[in-house]
Amino acid sequence: MASDDDLDIRSGGVVAVDTETLRAAVARLIAEGAQCDDLRASLDQARRIVQAEGVWFVPPAGAAAQAGERSRRLAGDLQTMADTYEVAELVSAAAVADAAGDGDLAADLRQRAQGIVAADPFVAAKLTALVARWQSQTRIGLTEQYTPPLLPGMGAPVNVAALALFATSLIGIAGRGTVSQGTRLGGPADPVAITRNGVGRTSAPMSLTQVVDRIPQGENRVRVERYTMPNGSRQFMVYAAGTADDEREAWDWPANIDLYADHERAASFEATMAAVADAGAQPGDTVNLAGYSQGGLVASFVALDGTYDVPLLITFGDPVQADVGSDTLSVALRHDDDPVSALANGGFAAGVGADGSFVASRDTPGTAWTGEGPIGSHQLDAYRETAGMLDGSTDPRMDAVRERWQALSQATSVEAFVYGAARLPAEIDPLKVPAISGAWPTPAPAPAPGVPQVPAASGVVGSATGVSRGGSADAG
Repeated sequence: MASDDDLDIRSGGVVAVDTETLRAAVARLIAEGAQCDDLRASLDQARRIVQAEGVWFVPPAGAAAQAGERSRRLAGDLQTMADTYEVAELVSAAAVADAAGDGDLAADLRQRAQGIVAADPFVAAKLTALVARWQSQTRIGLTEQYTPPLLPGMGAPVNVAALALFATSLIGIAGRGTVSQGTRLGGPADPVAITRNGVGRTSAPMSLTQVVDRIPQGENRVRVERYTMPNGSRQFMVYAAGTADDEREAWDWPANIDLYADHERAASFEATMAAVADAGAQPGDTVNLAGYSQGGLVASFVALDGTYDVPLLITFGDPVQADVGSDTLSVALRHDDDPVSALANGGFAAGVGADGSFVASRDTPGTAWTGEGPIGSHQLDAYRETAGMLDGSTDPRMDAVRERWQALSQATSVEAFVYGAARLPAEIDPLKVPAISGAWPTPAPAPAPGVPQVPAASGVVGSATGVSRGGSADAG
């Protein structure tokens, strides 16, 4: 059983803790150091007064002085760390500005970074070491996961470390693994048909573990929860599934390539947008997103699409990290030994998303040879265990996630819709396709205790089939 000590929670690839938190800690330590100095001075004065009366008294002034020195040394170390993280953030922001064509902003950001480095020569060395550790973290995890055991009479095993270095280098050269803010999917939209398989009532999730449990499996691909808030407004929570080994599915392997390599409107993206619209969401509505594996890819691109207001993005084993902007709380769960998560190549060096966003990572127990098989580190059950570790964590960055659950729990009504999705043959006009026969009947989501259950749909609900081209849907 993994322990919380195995979990690494960071604000970004290089950035472990946001700079504001560190600088606030520096200020407190400096103030505490000054208080220790005042205490030492008061104790020395008390010693002189008492000794003047002929009483021998040795107060712990030396201990107070040492405490003050320790506070100042720690403050200095934290100051260097805060400066190092700020340089990483400035350099990363400069790269984003360059990509956006804003050369003046990029130059200003780099100049600020150079000023910090010039003021403290230790910052450059510290940043170099942190970047090296960050870039090697995934390679080390993959090496430990996939290096075969050395058996008697066999030659040296395959050099997995070299292969991991080669693969991650190619990802960096190709410019994949991270997706910049403002990126939109292009290309023609793949025609898909969505089928509403179940309808029911539920309640808001109250943990990341519950989020994992709501990610569809089997024939279902998308779950959409519609929250009616006390003021009558609506919010939504979307859960997108991982890849399906069926070429008829919208979540097939070609969809992975469309999204990851080509940044094109994949069938899984189209099906998700159609399902969200079918559940009643209008452009500009509040839509929270969660996704596993390819579903994480889909959720990331929905967040970047701009159709909806996305305050929360949660991904499990996502092969990319998206710069979703400062209005979206980004929570990414990764396994360092997960080959799918490794496609993100560590993600962004600096943090992305709103204040409080974070990346949580760990190595899973065992290896491909002794654990749960070739992709055991990518299985949803493994991410469920990681989610449980975060649920029990006292890290203050989990507070923002818990606040989101609390806000959703205020809803007066929560309806859940579960969808299947299938590709349509290219030669068929999706606007003229008849209803899909033999839709996949699935039980409706489990209701919350005391909440009346809406009967699940058998077969197709509404107008039987929602057909999507370019994100539209006509299911009732």
